[in-house]
Amino acid sequence: MFKRKAMVVVAVCAALFFTSCNTEAPDSTARTVSTPIVAVAVPARAGAVEGKTENSDTFMWELFTQITAPISAQSGAPVEFERWASDADTFTSNPHWPSGPESLKFHASVLALAKSGVLAQAESRNLAPARIGGMVRSHAMLKIDEPCAGSPPQSPPPPDGSAAGGFPTTGNPIPCIVEQVARNKTNYEDIVNNHLNTQAGRAAAYKAGKNVEMRPDAVAIKGDWVPLPALLQWIPALGNLDNIRKQYYTATSNGTEYALVAMHVASRQNPNWVWGTFEHQMNPGRCDYMGCFDTFGAQVAAVPPNLSEYNAGYGTCEKTPALKALMQKANLSPLWQNYCLKSTEVDFTAPDGTPYVLGNSVIEGIMGNGTVAASSCISCHKYASFDATGAPSKAVTKILPFNPTGKSIGTVLDNSRTFAFNWGLVTQRP
Repeated sequence: MFKRKAMVVVAVCAALFFTSCNTEAPDSTARTVSTPIVAVAVPARAGAVEGKTENSDTFMWELFTQITAPISAQSGAPVEFERWASDADTFTSNPHWPSGPESLKFHASVLALAKSGVLAQAESRNLAPARIGGMVRSHAMLKIDEPCAGSPPQSPPPPDGSAAGGFPTTGNPIPCIVEQVARNKTNYEDIVNNHLNTQAGRAAAYKAGKNVEMRPDAVAIKGDWVPLPALLQWIPALGNLDNIRKQYYTATSNGTEYALVAMHVASRQNPNWVWGTFEHQMNPGRCDYMGCFDTFGAQVAAVPPNLSEYNAGYGTCEKTPALKALMQKANLSPLWQNYCLKSTEVDFTAPDGTPYVLGNSVIEGIMGNGTVAASSCISCHKYASFDATGAPSKAVTKILPFNPTGKSIGTVLDNSRTFAFNWGLVTQRP
């Protein structure tokens, strides 16, 4: 007799997807046993939104037009989300709500750090601050500010999933992608006013048995941005920098101009939040692996994945008259019509218990190293939590690299308090 350990990997392709894996005996009689394990997942689709008559696709487009609306009627930029609080503004002992639009604050992809094991390493406590993978560890949290310009060591390395997304890995400066997280005032206040913006405050909340919850109008976004020269290198068909500025929303931070290529949007309108992901229509792998689904804004409501060639592109996502009218009412710049809703997610599983997946070709595909087909926004963020120290537990940080899908594993969250689906606590500043 011998013990066996098995890891289930979800592989998604079209509608139902299967895989198998080997299990290996860890004792002295170690031998490999080929055990077929079936893992099934389906792409997340539009669902119900509490207090609304419209489905999550329509709701998410309404929210998107609100957060990308220009602050001034005289100019298409800056837009609403540029005056929200960043993680750096929020998770610090000196929180700061911007008085107006501020330069975007970028950091490394938290998903990439989790996949590389940096978060699990940083969980080790009672150690002096040290550098892990180029990041600074301090009290089990990470200071992960990222410039994305210049030469090493100033510029981060190309993403681990560059090959999966056809993203360039050489050049001067080295091509890179950075992440921006922003929270609206409700989300910011629900964290700061309850003293959850520091590790000490969360430890006190744990001791007091305090549950963490957000009000229904709390919203958070995660955007991935690429410097314009790197974007032109990635997608040569864009031609030149001026064409990029005509087709992408761009912003300048610390002297470098970036283009927005992908965005997750999350709303607390449902207790488990409403999740949506958007991609620029020029992203080469936009609908790869799981397809694209939009029942409100796209004239073609369902686009199947190209199973014969990855990163081949999917052309334009022509908008419906209803969405065009919504964008016009919000006074959006026409360039926002180049952004496509990939799908929305409101539950962990389909009615029959099959796990839902929702992944972005940049955020999960390139930054998460090719995990589009095994990603679930709602399942991953369910594990956002802290233990008695105010930091995520070792069990939580160790499960993230395994791309959790479906309902959460209760034992992983033993001795933890969930943080209302907000992962920003891992970017804690002093």
